[in-house]
Amino acid sequence: MRKKATKTSVDGSRVLREQGARFFGKLLDFNRDRSVLRNPVSQFCDAHDLSSPQSHVIIWLGHEGPLNTRTLSRLADIHDKSITGVVDRLEARGLVERKRHPSDRRTVVNALTREGQSIYGGIRERIETALAGFFATLTPEDLETVFRLMDRLHDTVRVSPE
Repeated sequence: MRKKATKTSVDGSRVLREQGARFFGKLLDFNRDRSVLRNPVSQFCDAHDLSSPQSHVIIWLGHEGPLNTRTLSRLADIHDKSITGVVDRLEARGLVERKRHPSDRRTVVNALTREGQSIYGGIRERIETALAGFFATLTPEDLETVFRLMDRLHDTVRVSPE
């Protein structure tokens, strides 16, 4: 039996939806205006002849460590049919290597090579430097609030590892 919606729950739902719309707008604004982050990374990737999907694969493998192809595809937001080609090109350049999973020989995991880790370090350094510019505009208390709120929001969307 469904519970009948009350005026309070409908109003609360409407307010939350409006807040969701406001937050979504802020995310879009931030994404549109994030050139201070995008430009240094794009310049670095251009200098290393990396496409956007290739850089996403490097970032995720650098951040997470070795990943199976399905998980890598999901994290990098690259279609399952395309991820193989992206990894093939990175492997041909000596940035990624494929290995059999130690406990399940049927599973292949993708990992950064030493050179791939170096590329990841360059990308990460540029992102951290750009973010430092943002953080310099905030008080220590504001920064703690930002991180605390990010942790709470992340807790609501966190998925269990595969």
